Amino acid sequence: MNFNWNEEQLLIRNRFSILSATINRNYKECYSRNQFDGESWEVITNEGIWKYPVPEKYGGFGKSWWEFAAALEGLASTSKDLGFLLSMIAHIGCLRVLMKHGTEEQKHYYLDLLMNGKVGATAITETSGGSDVARISTSAAYNNLNLLELNGHKSHITNAPISDIVVMVGRIPELGKRDITLFILEKEMDGLTFGDRESMFGNRTSPTGDIYLRNVQIHKENILGTPGDGLNTLYNMISLDRLLYGLIAASYIEPLLNKSLIFSNDRTAFKTPISNHQYIQKKLTDMKMNIEKSRWISYAALDRLITGHEEASLLCSIAKFTGTEALVETAQDLMLIHGHQGYMEGEISQLLQDAVGTRIAGGTSDIQRVNIFNQLQKLHSVAREVVS
Repeated sequence: MNFNWNEEQLLIRNRFSILSATINRNYKECYSRNQFDGESWEVITNEGIWKYPVPEKYGGFGKSWWEFAAALEGLASTSKDLGFLLSMIAHIGCLRVLMKHGTEEQKHYYLDLLMNGKVGATAITETSGGSDVARISTSAAYNNLNLLELNGHKSHITNAPISDIVVMVGRIPELGKRDITLFILEKEMDGLTFGDRESMFGNRTSPTGDIYLRNVQIHKENILGTPGDGLNTLYNMISLDRLLYGLIAASYIEPLLNKSLIFSNDRTAFKTPISNHQYIQKKLTDMKMNIEKSRWISYAALDRLITGHEEASLLCSIAKFTGTEALVETAQDLMLIHGHQGYMEGEISQLLQDAVGTRIAGGTSDIQRVNIFNQLQKLHSVAREVVS
């Protein structure tokens, strides 16, 4: 496995690191207004960020997930808007699930929309719980005209208030025990409505909200993947989302470390720069170790996911856990390094607000531990069967 960027990928990374200038220019105003940055979305879309992993026959660049990762890493390395990056993660999952499980007709139609400005969302969470997919109640049943209708209520869905296309997780109870199914819906469909944007503690540029379904008519082209096999389809998509949290975390922390080094070398306490104190050195070295852990675990997870390795799900959860915990730890350390100044309303205190949210989004840190343990058990059982 070679995780070094090649020349083309480095050019992509550098190009997108420059594009974050638009994001940073709009960031404060969008954050204060609890508003999604549509201008920056248009900029990165026009630059073709969504087209890298999509085959040319569907209108993409025919590259790989590594080129997309390079672009995302470039943005994260210079962007101040963590919420915008989280909305990107929610969107890219829709492209992946379509590429792997969509019909030819679905790929030609929906990929074109998602690559060219339309916003995607994945609706899993309900009021009964987030990651416990087995408890979802959104379901489709035939009416008296023998038409399949979808009813339900999804909660706290990233991108919901601005979404054009929604990958919806629901059931078709008549299928029996294996009834979890994915549906792909467009916002204009009759019976599909969206709640107001939620008022969030952090990540206010990444809008979340509820989705309501009342007798939404489902046709064959609205079913994504094999009916009843939605869990397998969903987990593959979620795995990509999870590892991207780790990739973003590593790049996002890097400039914060550089700023902290400058501050620690300039600020004096007890007649010496605070960088000479071991407790400050620990925080700075922890940041660097968190960067490297998050980055290389995410690279390994992406490699495992692309190749279909049996450890892919496990490593993706490790990447998500490691990256989001690193973000929170870094935010706390930044606040302590900067003292009272760090506690005041501003970039550092806001980072802490945003970082805490990443522990929850995409499956909490505790849920990642559950998945890691379950995958360990699964791999252990397989190994025992081979030995016996």
